[in-house]
Amino acid sequence: MKKYIWIIASVAVIFLVYHFSIQSKNTRLENALAIQYSNQLTTASEKLTKLSDSIDQTLLFKDREALDKPLEDVWRISSDVRASISALPIDHETSTVWMNYLSRIGNGASLVKTGKIPIEEWQKNMTSARDNLRELSNQWAFTNKDEGKKDYIVNTFVLNKVNKDNEKSWKQLGDSAKAYTESDFPMTASETDHQKKKDLQQIEDSDVSLEQIKQKFVQLFPELKDATIHTTESSNDAPYPFYHLQYHKGIRIGYADFTKKGGHLLSFLMERPFENTTISAEQMKEKAKSYMKSFDYADTELVDFRENHIAWHLSFARVEAENKALVYADGIQLKIAKDNGELLGLNAMEYIQKEKIGPQEIKPLNYKELFSDDFSVEEERLCFVENKELQQRLAYEILTRSDSIGTYKIYIDTENHEILQAEKLP
Repeated sequence: MKKYIWIIASVAVIFLVYHFSIQSKNTRLENALAIQYSNQLTTASEKLTKLSDSIDQTLLFKDREALDKPLEDVWRISSDVRASISALPIDHETSTVWMNYLSRIGNGASLVKTGKIPIEEWQKNMTSARDNLRELSNQWAFTNKDEGKKDYIVNTFVLNKVNKDNEKSWKQLGDSAKAYTESDFPMTASETDHQKKKDLQQIEDSDVSLEQIKQKFVQLFPELKDATIHTTESSNDAPYPFYHLQYHKGIRIGYADFTKKGGHLLSFLMERPFENTTISAEQMKEKAKSYMKSFDYADTELVDFRENHIAWHLSFARVEAENKALVYADGIQLKIAKDNGELLGLNAMEYIQKEKIGPQEIKPLNYKELFSDDFSVEEERLCFVENKELQQRLAYEILTRSDSIGTYKIYIDTENHEILQAEKLP
């Protein structure tokens, strides 16, 4: 009798172990699937918002050439969104309705681009379509609430999909989840990272000595003349030669970097405690202007500034001498203390790496032919921005606004009137 009881107990133990093992595997699979579907929902939501933004740009222009790229984007992104929605574990009826809706948007953009549908008819229909897309995006975001809460995602999507009609097994879905979480291709080195390693060959100045750099440091920062300074030179494998000065004076510590060629200030950083007092924005701008002049960076203009609880963060761009156009690629960033306006940080790397600017014709724009009737131009100035070939092009920087669509900053080539960039402002 004891023998049978032992056998039964052993079988029960084995069954329980097997049951918990299977349950554990299913739980892990549910977690993997929840992450997969959460990522899919997030991606679909982001693409819908991007599609809506692209439609906004087709409402901005009425010029055919200016509309060409936005319409191409709408056709391309709508196809991409359809692929994302088709992969979502939603019921067939809902999927079909939205797939058809997106197909009509993509096909409509293509027909407008080829001239088969008047742009006026497209813009009239898309005013409501953009709102529908944002509503769907918000629905996906709500469904994916609580950062893809596992129980909600599993109950709504995983269990809805798995074995609903015995179409798929847990193993097949497990293989699918694994495929989604593995990378098939290794990452390649970033081309932009390579661009950051310019060797400053355009600087034709002679080399300066370390002693000269120390003197320049005191000249630029006289309040630190009594600081303890430790100096080093860049290593042999550095992209360009520079001097690194570390300083310490009382509660202030930091560093400054200077190029070996010409002794140009590349960067500066200071750390110290902060008081509760706050200077005004106008005082901050005057302080920044004074710093730029003393560093011999006076050929710049303030283009943006922001603040946090301890400092102002400012961005400057070089002003091209011939036509006063901003060269955004030749930028300088400043950090100024809010309590007394003291310089806390500077980054002049982009400014030192000056862009080569070539001559370019300036042809006037006809805004009435370019923009839709409900858009008004509020500001215009010249600047240099990159085109698709990464060439610096002289462009009109135009701030235009519509009560229904919002405010856009648009960059248009002054010579061929190509739309280089179109950015919707918050």
